[in-house]
Amino acid sequence: MRTEVSNLPHGHLKNRIEQAVLLRGSTDFKSVGAYQHWVEEIVATINRGLQSKLDGERPGLQTLPLNKAIDYNETVARVTSQSTIQVALTTYSVPSRLIGERLKVHLYDDRIIVWLGNEQVFTSPRIRGIEGKRRVRRIDYRHMIGSLKKKPMAFYRSQYRDELFPNDNYRTIWKYLDERLEPRPACKLMVGCLALANEYDCEDALCNFLLESMRICQVPELLDLQRRFGKSLPQQSAQHISQHPLGGYDALINKSAQGENHATY
Repeated sequence: MRTEVSNLPHGHLKNRIEQAVLLRGSTDFKSVGAYQHWVEEIVATINRGLQSKLDGERPGLQTLPLNKAIDYNETVARVTSQSTIQVALTTYSVPSRLIGERLKVHLYDDRIIVWLGNEQVFTSPRIRGIEGKRRVRRIDYRHMIGSLKKKPMAFYRSQYRDELFPNDNYRTIWKYLDERLEPRPACKLMVGCLALANEYDCEDALCNFLLESMRICQVPELLDLQRRFGKSLPQQSAQHISQHPLGGYDALINKSAQGENHATY
């Protein structure tokens, strides 16, 4: 979290925030942004009371440096065969094209940015694990769906299966399919749906259709879903190639024979 710098020592600022929390009566905020705005208001109030002292010292201050100070930690992570990296007690999925690569990771307070050489290849909100506790994970099904399409049954026993669903509705859909189908067709249909959602950007529309199918106790066919939500490719018109008359060969033979006769003296 970045805020305007207070003129108070860090410990004093923490005490002011703790006192403000007690007066507020709750530590619940709607979002990180709401909490950040609340802290910035506390800092601004403190700075207004010290503005006269700051103005008196300002003539003796040096100019700010030209370059921004580094505000991140740097580490290195190798992409596993499951298309994941381990960073600060957290597992992140990354695009499958990076499998086997050694990546440079910049850890900011609220996000991570991943580099392959000088190319930025991935960014994600930062998820924090707790020392000594179970590692936390941030998994995006879009990163893994390519390999799952080749082996749909890998979905069934994947350690990341619960995190592969885009939302709770898709978890409900999987539970419905798992109860009504054998593992192999259930996995094929679920992986096919996720691939369809990824390839044709129809995650919400597809989810609503599947929920409606559940409501009327139907299990849709994957081919029907692909026809409904997949963007049909333009069909190429068939080219008609007509056979030329075979008599043309006789004409060529006659011309060749006449040419040979003219060339003989």
